[in-house]
Amino acid sequence: MVGLVLGALRARRVQALVMLALAVLTAVAAAVAARAADAAGDSAAQARIAGATVPERTLRVRGTAAAPDRPDDVLRRMSNLVDAPIDEKAGGMRLPGDLVDGSGGRRTAAELRSAEKFCGNVTLRQGRCIQADGEVVLPEELARLLGVTVGGELVHESGLTAAAVPLQVVGLYAPADPAGWFWAGQDGAAAYTTSPTVASAKATVTVTFDALLEPAAFDDPAELKAGVDRLRAARFEVTSGAPALADALRADRRAVQRGIGLDEAQILLFGGLAVAVAAAYAAQERRGDAARLAIRGLPRWRIRAATALQSLVPLAVGAAWSPRLFAAGAVIVAAAAWSATRGGVGDLMRDVRPRRPLAAATAEVCALGLAAAALFQIVAAPAADVRRDTGFGLAQVAPLLIAAGLGVLGTRLLLAGAGFYGRHALAAGRLTAALTGLTLGRRRTAYRIIPLLAAATCILALAAQDWRGGTTARAERAGVEVGAERVLRVAPVGRERLLAAVRAADPGGREAMAVVVTGDVIAVDAPRLLAVSGVDGAALHPAAPEPLRFTGTDLRLKGAGTRIRVLLAVEGTGEQLVAEFGSGSGATVPGCANGCRVEAVEADPGAVELQELTADGRVVVPAAVFADPARWRTTVAQASAGVQIRQSGGTLRLADVEPRVQRPTDSRVYVVDAPVPLPALAAGDAAANDKHDQPSVSMFGATVPVAAVSSVIVPRGGGTGVLVDLEYAGRIRAVAVGAVPSAERPEVWLAKGAGDGVIARLRSAGLDITGSDSVAAATDRAGRLTPAVIALGDLAGAGIVLLLAAVAAFVVAAVDRRDRDAELRSLRRQGVPQRVVRRVERWAGLIPVLVSVVIGVAAAMLLRALDPPPVRPFTDPWPVLPPAIQPLAALVAGLAALAVLTAAIIKKGRA
Repeated sequence: MVGLVLGALRARRVQALVMLALAVLTAVAAAVAARAADAAGDSAAQARIAGATVPERTLRVRGTAAAPDRPDDVLRRMSNLVDAPIDEKAGGMRLPGDLVDGSGGRRTAAELRSAEKFCGNVTLRQGRCIQADGEVVLPEELARLLGVTVGGELVHESGLTAAAVPLQVVGLYAPADPAGWFWAGQDGAAAYTTSPTVASAKATVTVTFDALLEPAAFDDPAELKAGVDRLRAARFEVTSGAPALADALRADRRAVQRGIGLDEAQILLFGGLAVAVAAAYAAQERRGDAARLAIRGLPRWRIRAATALQSLVPLAVGAAWSPRLFAAGAVIVAAAAWSATRGGVGDLMRDVRPRRPLAAATAEVCALGLAAAALFQIVAAPAADVRRDTGFGLAQVAPLLIAAGLGVLGTRLLLAGAGFYGRHALAAGRLTAALTGLTLGRRRTAYRIIPLLAAATCILALAAQDWRGGTTARAERAGVEVGAERVLRVAPVGRERLLAAVRAADPGGREAMAVVVTGDVIAVDAPRLLAVSGVDGAALHPAAPEPLRFTGTDLRLKGAGTRIRVLLAVEGTGEQLVAEFGSGSGATVPGCANGCRVEAVEADPGAVELQELTADGRVVVPAAVFADPARWRTTVAQASAGVQIRQSGGTLRLADVEPRVQRPTDSRVYVVDAPVPLPALAAGDAAANDKHDQPSVSMFGATVPVAAVSSVIVPRGGGTGVLVDLEYAGRIRAVAVGAVPSAERPEVWLAKGAGDGVIARLRSAGLDITGSDSVAAATDRAGRLTPAVIALGDLAGAGIVLLLAAVAAFVVAAVDRRDRDAELRSLRRQGVPQRVVRRVERWAGLIPVLVSVVIGVAAAMLLRALDPPPVRPFTDPWPVLPPAIQPLAALVAGLAALAVLTAAIIKKGRA
């Protein structure tokens, strides 16, 4: 028996090598898929952690320390309870209260804080960082509100039971990275000092502990949740998105495992089908051998064993490390051997087996029934709120079933149509067409491979569409979230300085745009928005009265009032200056030598009358402007106006009024040089107002009314942002009463095609570029997340399936070649030209492949028209707009399938 099998393998080494190749390809691909699932899941998890927001990766713990507890002891207990791997951490203290200037004339609410690593996370604008107890550093805005500079004296008061804390200002700071982990938990107005200084108030303080978790902390969601529960059980307040991120990462890993697991199952299924085709045709080739063995008197079981072993030996060698594949293949090979050798000697000696129309019809009806059931399940599935990538059912194998069903119909139509066409072409004298049609119509069994090839093409076209659709969606989202083709992050800089620097670097306004991001508000240089981001920003920058600009240092104010203060802003820097006019009605402002802008006027209580303002003898604000009601307004923030405007006789008159509601009082009169309400482009409900009042947003620490136009998405903000003009927003916010320091991220957005020369000019203009991002980089980051990994795995799996189908097509062509060549040689002897024979041979092999590819591509597009991809391009609810059909991707996949399958056919045809 062994010698017989080995001799048969040597005689039919092509069939043995084909079976070996099928087994090796299937087993290796399945094994690689199984091992790749873990690696892909870990890679996707690491990519998601790297792209997670600061709140998702940070653990923030808050607790109170009151006598006799020491804040240091509370902080130590917090640190001991946090046992997760920590990348960075910072402890600190907070004491609410008011900061009061040395004279006691100015007071503002601000916390007194201490924080570890504070000095390493700030950019000092003036002075130095804190080094000793009693020293304090302030944000520039807070220092302006208090009217202090470096060297000034302050007192922090925190109620009647707390001791007043004397402080000396040693520096003014700005956050080095407002979007970094350190500043994400440092919201609100605050002055920073040492921990002993905060403790010297002898009051109840809030102890803080902030920790940036390492990626390893998210490996065990249960342990992370247990750690949070321990902190809360110790009566600490915990704020963190880490447990939710850990759960999401676990779900991502499961999704990758499941997605690649389905790819593995798909490969094994197609490998089994290819093995079945190869085994069936190989068994048919061995029918003559079985007949000769039967004539020699061998038992039936030995005949079947000898027939089956010729396929089982290469199958066992190729699938040695895949028991599942070998077991399934052994059953298939045994069934094929039994079917091929079950007749008598007379039947075995026949070249053409008797047809079994009932069996063929039953198989085809079953295929059509399963395809119809899969189609019904897809159409009847819930449209929303149900993830289609969960659960199992016919929908999971719908591409295979529907394409196979359409392939069965296509085969029937091809065979019937080919015979009909061949007969009519013969009658018409078209020899090539006639012989091709008749050849196709007569070789019925050879073209039952069409459903398999159609299913493989369908799976490839689906994977290509899903991959292309996901790539497009990720690129579109990256364009929205980044905002422009390239974005430069800039070290802390004033808004007006940023505007001036960008405009100086790009005078034409076609390559660069200044942007400041604060919360949900994205303030842009609107006239440049269209050129840089492709969004029309004209509505954000309507015409407005010209600012009251001047150059000069000697100011004179004509009017009446006890003490009047004119608030100024230095052009190009935005530095705030105050010109105070007393009885002499004159003031000197050296900072305006290069240009200033009048922003507001305020006065001590009493009647005030303003007629004219001059600078170095030149009129800055003439009487006509003072008397123009369209050029002056009261507060627009959430404050009560403490002054009333009256204009008459070429003057501006101010009268005190008693506020009607308990709100902060704003007694300033502001220059109208920006539209109020501020035009805005708002996505979602970012500018909504629950009180049915004027919509407003918080920007730069002040509440500003807006005239919002709704949009689905806005650059950078996505579905929840508000887009405003940076210049107008800065003018409205500049000296607003009640404004507090806020986190601001200055950026420069670059248009597509902007070169490195723009960056060099920006640096020359004084901007310190600390980093950058781009649409390409954001797309690449998204391409490493779970949905993209699954789509790429599907595409790779579909490629393996196509190769398996190509091998099956090679087997069919090899078996069919023998009979077809004999027929064509007979035609050649009867005088049919050689060129006609070659054309018939070529088209008889290519037409079934063409039909299979067309059916597969059509089935793939039908499926995507009825059902979106099972895995969304994103793990969050970011909207994905149709179409799910990607005609170009489906066409490319079809051409690739045509090329591979044709190569398999042509290779055998030339052998």
